[in-house]
Amino acid sequence: MSSSENPTTETDDDLADPVCDRCGKPIPSERVIHLSSEPCRELAGRYAAVTRTYCPNCIAGIGMLEFTREARAHVESD
Repeated sequence: MSSSENPTTETDDDLADPVCDRCGKPIPSERVIHLSSEPCRELAGRYAAVTRTYCPNCIAGIGMLEFTREARAHVESD
């Protein structure tokens, strides 16, 4: 379909699913995981805060789902 056949003003980039920063595959918007890191005050001059987008498979691959599950296991409820 050419752009003349599409009357909307959205671009293809606006319509595309986010892409995983690890594997490069598109991620459906309901399955996107954002992982952020911010350096401590002493290292803030050398390192920048970052946020990356990952799919659930890559988060599992780097062990973060296990970390999350473990952290929840130790949370006390009221």
